Amino acid sequence: PSNVVYEDEWVFAFRDIAPAAPVHIIIIPKQKQGLTGLSKAEEQHEAILGKLLVAAAKIAKQEGLGQGYRIVINDGEHAGQTVFHLH
Repeated sequence: PSNVVYEDEWVFAFRDIAPAAPVHIIIIPKQKQGLTGLSKAEEQHEAILGKLLVAAAKIAKQEGLGQGYRIVINDGEHAGQTVFHLH
C-alpha cells in the first residue's frame, strides 16, 4: 500500500513511509530499463530522467513548495542507497 501523490505513464510518486523531511516523496520510473542508479544512466535513459525531473517540478507545485525544495539521488551503497532502483 502507498499514499500516491502523482502518477503518469512514465513515473509513480508516493509519500515515504519513514520520511526524513517534512515533505518526503519518492519518485520512481515505472520501467527500470537497467537504471538501478544514476551511475548506470546511458543515452537510452535520457527521456525517463527528464520525465522524473519534470514530475518532481509538478509535484512540488502540487505540494505548495513554491519557496523551494530539494531533490536527492543517492547513487550506490557508499552514498546511502539502500533500494537499488533509481528514485
